[in-house]
Amino acid sequence: MSAKYITLLRGVNVGGVVLKMEDFKKVLEYIGCRNVKTYIQSGNAVFEHSESNKRKMEAEIAFELQIRVKVTTVAIVLGKEELRGIVEAHPLAYLGNEKNLYVTMLAHEPDREDIEALMGTMNDVDRHEVRHRAVYSYYGNGYGTSKRTNNFLEKMLKVSATTRNWATMKKIMEMCDEV
Repeated sequence: MSAKYITLLRGVNVGGVVLKMEDFKKVLEYIGCRNVKTYIQSGNAVFEHSESNKRKMEAEIAFELQIRVKVTTVAIVLGKEELRGIVEAHPLAYLGNEKNLYVTMLAHEPDREDIEALMGTMNDVDRHEVRHRAVYSYYGNGYGTSKRTNNFLEKMLKVSATTRNWATMKKIMEMCDEV
C-alpha cells in the first residue's frame, strides 16, 4: 500500500547550489517513489511511496542527492494529511495580504525554550507562530525586506528548516490531490 508524500528541500537553486528538477525526480524514483511531480525550481515534489517512515525517506533523499548529483541539502518529508493540516491552519492569515504569508517547515520540533526565545523577538511588522514542525509567518513588509528569514529561524530554533510562500504551499497541496 502506498501513500502520498511531499518533500521540500532546503536551499537548492539559491546561493550557487544547483539542482535540476529532472535530476531530483530521478533520485526520488531511484529510492522507490512513484508518480513523482516536481513544482518550481526550489526543490518541491509530490510522490507516492510504500515506505511509511518519513525520517528514513528524508535520510535517503538527502544521501542520494549528495552521492548522485553532488547536492548537499536537507530533505523534509510530510504526509499528505500532515500538509493538509498545515495549509488549512495558518494562524496568521487574519493579518492581511496572502503574499506576506509563509510557512517554514522544520526538520523536527524545536525545544520549548527556543520557541520562547523566538517569540521574544516579535515586533509589529513580522509575526511568527510555531506549531509542531511548522513556523507560520507573516512578513508585514514582505519576506525580502525582513531579517527574520529561514536562516534566522534556524538559528533561533536550532533546527534545520526550509521556507515556502503561501502560494507555493497551496499549490503543492493541490498537486497532492491530483497525483
